[in-house]
Amino acid sequence: MDYRESLAAQEQEHQKTAGFYGWARDHRQLWLWLTFLLVALAVELPFLLNNHLFGGWDQQFHVDRIEELYLSAKNGVWHNAISTYAFRGSGLGIQIFYPYVFLYPYAILRLIGLPGIVALYLGNAFYIVLSCWISYWCMRVFLQLRGARRPITGAWLFALLYNLSGYMVFNETVRFDLPEAQSMMWYPILFLGLYMTLTKHRRGWLLTTLGATMLVYTHVLSALLAAGMVVVMLAIGWRYLNKWQTWLDLGLTAIVTGLLSLPELLGMLGTTKDVTVASPLIGSLAKQAISPFVAIAFGLGNVTKNGLMTHGVTLGTVVLLALIALWLGFRRLDRFGKTLTILSTVLFWMTTKLFPWRLLEHTPINLIQHPWRFYTFISFFVLVAFVVLVDRVQLRFNWQGWIVGLSLLLTLVTGFVYAGLSTAKVNASSYEKFATDANYFDYAPKQSIHHLKAIYAHQAIVFENGEVISRPHVKLNPRPNGVNIHIAKAMTGHNVDLPVFDYGSRHYKVQTNNGQQLTVKVSRRGTLEVHVPKRTTSLSVQYQK
Repeated sequence: MDYRESLAAQEQEHQKTAGFYGWARDHRQLWLWLTFLLVALAVELPFLLNNHLFGGWDQQFHVDRIEELYLSAKNGVWHNAISTYAFRGSGLGIQIFYPYVFLYPYAILRLIGLPGIVALYLGNAFYIVLSCWISYWCMRVFLQLRGARRPITGAWLFALLYNLSGYMVFNETVRFDLPEAQSMMWYPILFLGLYMTLTKHRRGWLLTTLGATMLVYTHVLSALLAAGMVVVMLAIGWRYLNKWQTWLDLGLTAIVTGLLSLPELLGMLGTTKDVTVASPLIGSLAKQAISPFVAIAFGLGNVTKNGLMTHGVTLGTVVLLALIALWLGFRRLDRFGKTLTILSTVLFWMTTKLFPWRLLEHTPINLIQHPWRFYTFISFFVLVAFVVLVDRVQLRFNWQGWIVGLSLLLTLVTGFVYAGLSTAKVNASSYEKFATDANYFDYAPKQSIHHLKAIYAHQAIVFENGEVISRPHVKLNPRPNGVNIHIAKAMTGHNVDLPVFDYGSRHYKVQTNNGQQLTVKVSRRGTLEVHVPKRTTSLSVQYQK
């Protein structure tokens, strides 16, 4: 082909993408920002306009965690290990055991003056846009490594569909498990790094380490699930484990991830040496598995029905239709795409009651709590394979635009329907109480479980010669990592069991209003117990790690 033929071919190609599609090509960065913002709006706009919370079953838990960070920062401390502002102010050690770093954007929005409900939904929108950029970059690199024909278009399609996938949107808006939704943001980095490691790219271990570390600092259970899935992927790709360099990179990933995760894990492990805490409830895997009808029919309809035993979790229309498309175009896929399609289908089967979960009820896999947690990996694997299929069949950009447009419309309509039909639990005026009044047993000292009602009601116990003489309610005034407690005259001169959880007595400093430091021991309720001297009017309790 001479230069005249080459110029003619280029002009013909330009004409094909003239008009709107040509503009999108010529203004790529602006186009990406606009479409990523559209994804965030499609997910969050119905809830922003409604300006209510609907009481997703993890909602108050995470809202109280955010409010704790906000109120602590407002009072000069950016990390409150024990909850003295939220969770009824009795010093529940949520932040010791549950990663909190990625909740700070919500707290910062509160600090700059935004109302609580608005800050939650705008915080979600921020993470959706960030997740779109991460997904886009990772998929673009992946497609370029595979020699795809149109890596930029494929990366754009993946970024939008992945962040509109039903399970991610469900976690952001209905279930309101914000850390689990955020954890899905890191899977593209993790698995891109793993792919690069297995295909002999020397820097793959850096991405795998980054993805794994971010998962630990976002949601530890998701990190454990991802580690298990990495093992599965290594078993499937065993043919690639034939070089010492690959094993060295995998070992390096494990070691560096472990070292980088120590700041998060050491506090957790150190505290469990001092006190046994109540772990979140682990129910029956068989009961939490989804019926095939709900999994398919409700999933295709993008329906969420909270009354179901499984809380109405579905995979969503976008991912289910993509999975169907993969099987229809199965012959057009390469080995990689076929492997992901089969793996996703097996995982989908495992989320349903067709899988014999009863046989695994008393095994370590019970840690996952809900079989439908595999939806995270199904969403990711299906959409990766779908983009591979789209590239192999050379689906035109305007058809991809229709797919994205319909997905945006579906998400927007589903959000408006859910917000319109659901009963609002929290409005702007009741938000403050909701954000500080959660009553949870998770991560409380195990000794305290049968006394939570009294502890959360701030009921102290006064002893004389080992016998209970009164059970007064005391006033707790919060401050970062501590409380001030008003002491009635009748409580002085006695041992008093204070309504503040004990996560290792040596970590607590208790002083009287006269500056006298008191000896602290753990009570039978798993709370702090001290001898209150006479003429004491108040005590200050400070947690020090």
